[in-house]
Amino acid sequence: MKIHALIKPLVVATAITLPLLATADEHGAHVHGAAKLQVAIDGSVVTLMLESPMDSLVGFEHAPGNEAEKAALARLVAALEKPDALFVFSPAAGCASSSTKLESPLIADESHDHKHEEKHEEKHSDLDGEFSFVCKEAGKLTQLTVNLFDVAANLQDLDVEIAAPRGQTAAELKPDKRTVTW
Repeated sequence: MKIHALIKPLVVATAITLPLLATADEHGAHVHGAAKLQVAIDGSVVTLMLESPMDSLVGFEHAPGNEAEKAALARLVAALEKPDALFVFSPAAGCASSSTKLESPLIADESHDHKHEEKHEEKHSDLDGEFSFVCKEAGKLTQLTVNLFDVAANLQDLDVEIAAPRGQTAAELKPDKRTVTW
């Protein structure tokens, strides 16, 4: 009788927490095919923070093992280093890229030595990108079009959060819905 009294609360607790755990994992930091973009507008400066699994961007998460993977990684880096084409703001705002910072174990400086074991132990590789823009007419910022889908191999879902002087906005962008307005 005492065992039945203990089992019922455990079953109820499990029934409540399992869906929460599944949801937490679903919206975790490392979801293939997805990425996150946070946009902060402060005066004339717009800062974008991109977080993405490398699989979403190049289709793999390990050190490039062949010429095709090396080429895919090089194409991605070249595209990310031209953020004016990837992140297009309201034309009237006159925004231009001012700096780009990219961090990922896959695009680390080639002169940096990695131990052979470390490369193979890495199970998930992410990219953290920071893109800064300066806008001549920041008050005219009302939208952002993200063309990252054109260069990202597997990107299907981009969660965007914007903190602007007029308030906060969130949107889910897809290959066929690339613009967020605030």
